[in-house]
Amino acid sequence: MSFTIGNNKVDSRQVNPELVRKWADSAKRIEVEGNASKDSWEKLAQGAEKNSALSQADMDQITNLGKACFKYHKQLHSDFKASGYKDMAIKDKLSDVHVFTTGSDAIKKAVARSQALLAVEAAAPASFGPTGVVAAYAAAARLDDESLKALVDSVSGMRAGESNLVFGGNSIKGFHCEEIWAQMNRMLDKAAENGRSGQPQEVNSQYYELTNQQIVGKLAQAAEAGNKVRVNVDAGRLVAYKGSHVVIDEVPDKLRAIIQLNSTKGDIAVSAYPVPKQLGDPGNLMHRKGLRVGEEFLLSGMNANEGSGENIDAGYVIQGPAAKKLVANFSRDVQQSAGASNAEIYGEKPLAGFMDGDINMGTRGLAAMIDTVAGPAKAGNSVPRFKTFAQIEEFAKQNGQKAADYINVKPAEAEELLARGEALPLSKKGKETFMGLVDRALGGCRTKENVARLKDISLPEGKKVGKADVALADFPTDRETLMITAIQEAEKFIYIPAFVMTGTIAEMLVAKKEEMEAAGKQIDIRVLADPGVYPDGGTPNEAGMERLEDAGIPCKWANLPRSGWHDRKIHAKEILTDKGEFFGSTNFSKKGLRENWEHSGYVKFDDSNRDEQAASVAQFNNLWENESFELNSLERGKKLKNRDRERIDFAELVDESRYGTTRDIISGIEKAEIDTGTFTEEQAKDPQTAARVAELEKAGYDEGSAVIMAVQEKLGKAEYYKALNELPGRKELNGLH
Repeated sequence: MSFTIGNNKVDSRQVNPELVRKWADSAKRIEVEGNASKDSWEKLAQGAEKNSALSQADMDQITNLGKACFKYHKQLHSDFKASGYKDMAIKDKLSDVHVFTTGSDAIKKAVARSQALLAVEAAAPASFGPTGVVAAYAAAARLDDESLKALVDSVSGMRAGESNLVFGGNSIKGFHCEEIWAQMNRMLDKAAENGRSGQPQEVNSQYYELTNQQIVGKLAQAAEAGNKVRVNVDAGRLVAYKGSHVVIDEVPDKLRAIIQLNSTKGDIAVSAYPVPKQLGDPGNLMHRKGLRVGEEFLLSGMNANEGSGENIDAGYVIQGPAAKKLVANFSRDVQQSAGASNAEIYGEKPLAGFMDGDINMGTRGLAAMIDTVAGPAKAGNSVPRFKTFAQIEEFAKQNGQKAADYINVKPAEAEELLARGEALPLSKKGKETFMGLVDRALGGCRTKENVARLKDISLPEGKKVGKADVALADFPTDRETLMITAIQEAEKFIYIPAFVMTGTIAEMLVAKKEEMEAAGKQIDIRVLADPGVYPDGGTPNEAGMERLEDAGIPCKWANLPRSGWHDRKIHAKEILTDKGEFFGSTNFSKKGLRENWEHSGYVKFDDSNRDEQAASVAQFNNLWENESFELNSLERGKKLKNRDRERIDFAELVDESRYGTTRDIISGIEKAEIDTGTFTEEQAKDPQTAARVAELEKAGYDEGSAVIMAVQEKLGKAEYYKALNELPGRKELNGLH
């Protein structure tokens, strides 16, 4: 069934006469200047009931009240708070406003979806097939006409088997989680071994984060062994996440690694990607993650910083035509980066305002800056981790410096700020010292010798060596195309472990579910989202998860066992289906899909690579069954608000309560994960387990993963997870149900 709004036919599940009646009845009671008469609202509701439609005049009436309610709504909330949340008359007024605004938002969303569907149908060829997923994305992402046309053309090419994004004849090998890190180490170790034996290979490395000294050290070793090594990195940002409070805690560490590699002997050259110059905004990211050794290219979503190896991620080692294309893209990025100025890398405005800005740094940044001023230590040597300013002061003293000179607060206040998890404001000398590192690191990338070497990049032969088709996403439309293709092609299941699960992607999954159901088919869609938090305690995945719950799509929050004090993440950007696997660096967000510099791949499954598919599914199933937590915020909200079930705004009150439920979940998961870290550390203390940890680290696994793997081997998988579920934090988390 459909409902008409203006000239737009919309799904009656979104807008229907019964809902319009509810919204109109509330609108009648809103006493604000500019509202239409009660008779006008009654006429609007009756017209909707009679005609299953809202006219353009009706829409104008709804829009006018929405504008009139803006300040009124804020004032009601202020007044209700001032009453100690006890004035029921104000609460009733708020109820009517909330019901009406919910309806107004639903109408706008339904119209946007309808218009997007018409636009896609107009742009798509007759052979395009179902358009719901593309329309859902276009509406939620608010694509302009030009972007939508480009996307439809690109998706059409993929569906017709005529896309230049697809490369055939590749051999592929999938890697997930800790195996990605181990593979990075194996590839670099092999390169060094081959170089020392007189069979050098070219090594290319492109990473958003390249600060882990195990990887930095092995890149240096590869060059020292006689291999040609070319590196492209993101040098960080000098802009605020929000407001004007700039925190640059990770940037000195990035500069330190650049200086270490620039100081390495051998045929090595380093470049920093000029983000503002190429992407237009100094707040965007060069977010790619790729490692090439010889004919092989490891494309994944895993960074190369401390803790990366413990994260949940996905990637493939590719050999063949797709690997050649990936290196060609890398070479282009390097040429665009060669000789870039400080302003081209950080932006003219951030640099111009730096000395007068509110610039802050934590213990990581201060330690890296102190070490770099004093050297830095040779590639492969990590800076110690510090928690207190007293420790930083001692480290600075050992390196002939005075840490207090770098900050704009007294040491005692610095201790208080660090204890609260805040960064420290830099003094004039601190800023000058940091800018000295910028000049030193980026100046080293601009030397005549370095720039000349950057021009020397050789492509793999790229011969067909297998049967796998691999599609590659380089530009924004490419990334959208492969993401949509992965969802649209699925027939049996879609499994998504996601660092970011926005409402936009959730809408696509809902549209896919609805398309399948309309065709009389069922599809198993499951989403596992990272519970990472914003400073206010919320999560960027809240809206997406709520939309999935509303549609009855199973979704869980990751609850990952820890190896120690720091958290692990679902860092994957993966869509796994019965037809293929989307993977790489592209987060499912506007920045990831359209603004950052990303690359991703889509491996198509066939009889030649069923083992890869099975391994990916097994990995997801283990996460789903053993390392996740499920609590439906919609159902919990209905229970919590049961006493208000007769109120007109019951649905809105339930929806409002989900905010608190999500924060309860995030907080509970944090406590539960801390318990697992303590448990795992204790289990790893016995000599036999410690010896096994050492063996695994020697085999290339990161320390955290090695600890978890050794403890799980010691206890057995079933007993390991059983023990974790008996910990106090997990029991408390389960008590939220």
